[in-house]
Amino acid sequence: MVLLHVKSAAPAASSSSPDADEGTEFLYECAASAAVADVAVAIGALAGLQTRLLSLCRRLRARCADAGAGATGELERALDEAEAYASKEQVQHNRFLSPRALREHIKNIEKKCASALQEPPEALSLQESSSDNKHERIQLWWAGKELAMDHKLCDYIGVNDKTKIVVKLTQAHDER
Repeated sequence: MVLLHVKSAAPAASSSSPDADEGTEFLYECAASAAVADVAVAIGALAGLQTRLLSLCRRLRARCADAGAGATGELERALDEAEAYASKEQVQHNRFLSPRALREHIKNIEKKCASALQEPPEALSLQESSSDNKHERIQLWWAGKELAMDHKLCDYIGVNDKTKIVVKLTQAHDER
């Protein structure tokens, strides 16, 4: 399996905190013979979930500061666990992100939030539809070259399945 170290730049306009400027990183594993389009879809979905979870944690931390410490103990623990799971430090420990685990963290936070803050998730606007769409049209870059969606990964890196590469994730431009 080829190990992809995915680096994603954060959008410049929508950063509300210093941590948001840094972008995200995670590890993804796939076969060398995988189609670039399939890899891009999987990486885009994973990046969208990671971004959504980290954004949710940031927004709820600000909300918890207003609510008081007594009512938000379980929520704080859930936020800490989710942030630790989705953080860049997982790359240093060679740990992969799982879409299922990211979704579970989001559901857990929404549940804890509803009980701790005594408000339904809809009232807190936890659902974030606009940021989920930004990872649908992406480009993958490796070694300064855009990976064409109609090629296979092995066209660029060879057939060796024990390869580790750093891939940059960017927004696709609709100029074609």
